[in-house]
Amino acid sequence: MDEKVVFMVDLDGTMWEDTPNEVAKEKTMSAKVFPKAVEWVNERHKEGHYICFFTARWEELREVTEAKLKEMNVKYHKLLMEKPRIRHTEYAGYHHIDNCSIIRANRFEGAWTPLVKKEITVHVFDDV
Repeated sequence: MDEKVVFMVDLDGTMWEDTPNEVAKEKTMSAKVFPKAVEWVNERHKEGHYICFFTARWEELREVTEAKLKEMNVKYHKLLMEKPRIRHTEYAGYHHIDNCSIIRANRFEGAWTPLVKKEITVHVFDDV
């Protein structure tokens, strides 16, 4: 990547197998880490990007979540807890609105592969 960016990375179902909040205390440490997840994130960190894990996990799961990240030896700058949960709800996804440029968004599809540029259609604010 040409420019440095802030990567907002989910945890459950993205870095490791999906572990719902309701069972996370017992199952986080044994959750299977996805192949290449740690290497991919650590490489972005090494390139100078800012790594922020942004998860729908409850605040009470912070200790076990940090223990898992430490065990994985993944490098990151910040861990944000309690993003709104959308799985198994009426909501179709997240729509990030910010006064700073949003360069990209990716849906994790199960493989930590290189990022590529693609032309896509997106929702934007109408010109005034």
